[in-house]
Amino acid sequence: RLPAQLTFAPTITLLCYPAMCIFCERAQNELDGGLTPAQKREAEQCETLRERRIRATILTGFLGSGKTTFLNFVLKSFGHGKRIGVVQNEFGSISVDDQLMLLEKSEAEVITMPNGCLCCRVRGDMVEALQRLAKRPQALGEGEGGAPALDHLLIECSGLSEVVPVAQTFFADPFVQASFQLDGVVCVADANLFEAMEGGVGAEPNGGSFGADVARLLREQLSISDVCLLNKCDLVDSTQRDRIGKRMRELNPSVKVVPCRHGKVNLGQVLSLNAFSLDHVLSLDSHFLGEESAAPSHGHGHGHGHGHGHDAVADGEAHHAHASFGSLGLEVAGAVDLEKLKAWLRDVVEKHGDKLVRIKGVVRTSGAQPFVAIVQGVGGHIEVSEASAEQPASAAMTSRMVFIGRLLNATVEAELRAGFLAAVAEA
Repeated sequence: RLPAQLTFAPTITLLCYPAMCIFCERAQNELDGGLTPAQKREAEQCETLRERRIRATILTGFLGSGKTTFLNFVLKSFGHGKRIGVVQNEFGSISVDDQLMLLEKSEAEVITMPNGCLCCRVRGDMVEALQRLAKRPQALGEGEGGAPALDHLLIECSGLSEVVPVAQTFFADPFVQASFQLDGVVCVADANLFEAMEGGVGAEPNGGSFGADVARLLREQLSISDVCLLNKCDLVDSTQRDRIGKRMRELNPSVKVVPCRHGKVNLGQVLSLNAFSLDHVLSLDSHFLGEESAAPSHGHGHGHGHGHGHDAVADGEAHHAHASFGSLGLEVAGAVDLEKLKAWLRDVVEKHGDKLVRIKGVVRTSGAQPFVAIVQGVGGHIEVSEASAEQPASAAMTSRMVFIGRLLNATVEAELRAGFLAAVAEA
């Protein structure tokens, strides 16, 4: 610590330097052994650390709610001259969302993490991804005026990820805690399907028509969020919108519900919130900063009084909310016949609509004027549209489809694979 400085003429002035945290006092290579929970908590009180770190927002929400659409809006709104770090997680083995991002609209640094969910990778790939972003040239240094070279970090969780383990990642590694300031959690919800998914009052624990597992995960994602973007409000009337907002505040009295269309909102309502408080989280869940080897206790309600965690199964092991879901990723090098593709997708929804919760794809079409088509499907509804010229998907070299549903078996997967191949245009 620096000593106090005394000046005796003409009056006595006492200059007290602020207390510094362990990150200020010790070189980074001295922190490799890790920190105790008390040290992590103490570090969060350091104003110097808070000011120099890169702000981070966790983006959650169920499959098809519009998370990538909102992410695109953020990237486009920031425009040139802003550097955004993005960690994008997809449940399937084949990535599609990264082809839908407007990367050219901002100087974004993107890491895509397919084939799994972040809540299962909190001590591995997630930490490595954050370290890579912070260690990239000038990422952890200071830009002009002393500001961080990255303006913000956005973490888009898969629609089946639980959020608390992702939040814990910011305190699992000293380098990550020293580099990033967890700003808040934003949930995107589909206004048109929310009631069918969640079920409403009296539906617990069975949930709505999508099943208990979907309802449970949706409530968990909402219960720990600081802001909920009630997206697709153009598809519901004002009465339904207000009813959904009331139900959301019943599940989480502290959440700020922001109605929107196409993910477009005032970014001041969702970014730079200063909403995450480690002390408050620890008052609700004393194990939040526990050791990695400790039994998981994700009781973090983020100040809203709602528990969160993996359901305990009979044998005592943790059961993830997404355990009953599987995914199938398909990719072909050739273009597809658009009409064959649409007919096949209609047949898929008719036969397997009760099993599939999400369908998405980026495909190259054939014909005299070929273009790239975007496939979006949720809740039995399918839309096929042409990619905009500003989307990187317009330069897609392959055709990709991803199906996510309940325990897709080998027979269904083989049928889907054969159907997609049959839609490939003849050379």
